[in-house]
Amino acid sequence: MLRPVANHRFSLVALLAMMAAAVGPARADGVDGFLVQDLHYGEVLFHFYKQDQFTALTHLVTARSQSRVAHHQDDAELLQGGLLLSWGQHEEAGKIFERLLDTTEDLSVRNRTWFYLAKVRYQRGHLDAAQRAFESINAPLPPELEAERYNLQARLYIDTGRYADAVALLNSWSGDETWSAYANYNTGVALVRMGELQAGAALLDRVGTMSAVDEETRSLRDQANVALGFSFLQAQLDGNARPVLQRVRLNGPFSNKALLGVGWADSAGEQYKKALGAWLELSERDLLDSAVQESLLAVPYAYAQLGADPQAAEHYARALDVFGTQLARLNNALADAGDGRLLKSLLESEPESTGGWYWQLDSIPDDERTRYLYFAIADHRFHEGLKSYRDLVALDAHLGEWSEKLGAYRDMLATRELAYAERLPVLEEKLARFDLPAMQEQQAMNTERTTQARENRDIVAVASAAEQKQWQRLSAMENSPAWGSQSATALEDKQRVLKGVLLWNMDKEYRVRLWRQEKANAELADELQRAAEQFAAIEAATASLPGTVADFESRINRLEASIEQLQARLGVSMVKYEQYLNGIATEELVAQRERVKTYLAQARFALAAIYDRMAAQNR
Repeated sequence: MLRPVANHRFSLVALLAMMAAAVGPARADGVDGFLVQDLHYGEVLFHFYKQDQFTALTHLVTARSQSRVAHHQDDAELLQGGLLLSWGQHEEAGKIFERLLDTTEDLSVRNRTWFYLAKVRYQRGHLDAAQRAFESINAPLPPELEAERYNLQARLYIDTGRYADAVALLNSWSGDETWSAYANYNTGVALVRMGELQAGAALLDRVGTMSAVDEETRSLRDQANVALGFSFLQAQLDGNARPVLQRVRLNGPFSNKALLGVGWADSAGEQYKKALGAWLELSERDLLDSAVQESLLAVPYAYAQLGADPQAAEHYARALDVFGTQLARLNNALADAGDGRLLKSLLESEPESTGGWYWQLDSIPDDERTRYLYFAIADHRFHEGLKSYRDLVALDAHLGEWSEKLGAYRDMLATRELAYAERLPVLEEKLARFDLPAMQEQQAMNTERTTQARENRDIVAVASAAEQKQWQRLSAMENSPAWGSQSATALEDKQRVLKGVLLWNMDKEYRVRLWRQEKANAELADELQRAAEQFAAIEAATASLPGTVADFESRINRLEASIEQLQARLGVSMVKYEQYLNGIATEELVAQRERVKTYLAQARFALAAIYDRMAAQNR
């Protein structure tokens, strides 16, 4: 027996934090000493800490494939390994952990990591992989983990029939009192199964008589006493069995089997009244337990041995009624198991998410179909298969969601194409209003005139429009036919004065006007350049949009095909798991049905025999 996992549950966060400390330097200024430097890695951590492991894993794989977590390469790979481990991908996770841990000299980190890999693999039922992980541990672990390691590996040996290896392993270890009790129990069980009853009984008796301070140790003590008591019964040491079984609590999880054993020990000594005391108590308990079902036959058997035939007949009749009802219910449950309804009813109350390392079914729907599956669910094969099936159901839901999202993306592309078709003519009309080449040519001419004005110190070229007009009018007067005659002397004097004043004013403003003109030309050139770039960008965008839409549409088509293929493969896997789990459930239900049938036949024959005996006595 292993110490309950719940008391030593190891979180994925703790494992990753421990390993991250080994494979990479600590970072300051962040939460818990860690600074997120890549946005996409921060998004992955957000989903991870929300315990949405599927989304975290898919986003992480995508981000790594697109080189978006450049600052967190080792951390990202480590996190991917942990997320793969939570999905039961032990081989892939082990490769990642081994590759990363090969870079650290901290053997304690490496060995603790392999221990937790072994533990998770054992919980998942991957015994060979768990054994390989144990063999990778090459140094002692911290005391608490070392104790759990030895008992876990011993349990693995017992599960695979390597009893001698389990005994040798546990004999080479010593630890605290509680873990030693588990070691003694596991060693005792291995010895009994090897046929060494005396040595095994001594260890089981030590556990069965130890002081218990909590429910964990009390349950271990009860289980040891039940194991020892039935070992004595099988060896026909009935006198030794009774006191051992009487040490089991009346209301503990092992009390039913203990009461049945006490009754058989008394019956073997022909103390039928004592046997009745235990069996009558047991017969009033939950009928799903095989020990309770057996007590329904044991009670009238004891009455018959005491000569109380009427009481025996009454209890056999009750047994017939109970077994008949149970048989009908088991037949209904088997019909549901055959068409898959039984399996679906187990998960209908569970949230559609992945289970993680230690997920387990918290409760079974309380109805006539599923209540007979308590013992099937206790089967390690069934429970681990149910975990995997539940993950497949969650994956199917995720793929369905992505299929819907792709439909939405396709609608978005169609909307974008429609908007493009509607806006393109309007845009082309607006662009046609601007003759950019003519504007650029005019700007080039202005720049050339300004340059010549500087080189030739042409003050008129940079004058205002009014001044240039005045200058042209004054200059045109000199071309008049009367210019230079006696009659035009007064007009010529005025013209010279006005022209001189105008020239003076233009010359005074020349430098400022030239600077302003050159600045305006430069600004206009920049604006025209930006306009040209924007025109080019608009043309490129309008030209590339159809291709971009087509590319996105092609990607959506590929993704849809990929999702369809994955859904098909997933459907095949789900059917296989359904068949596997239904097979285990059916196997358990058939076993229960056959047991009930056997009890039913025994009750009928026994009741008939009593009726015959009572009839003979009344003749």
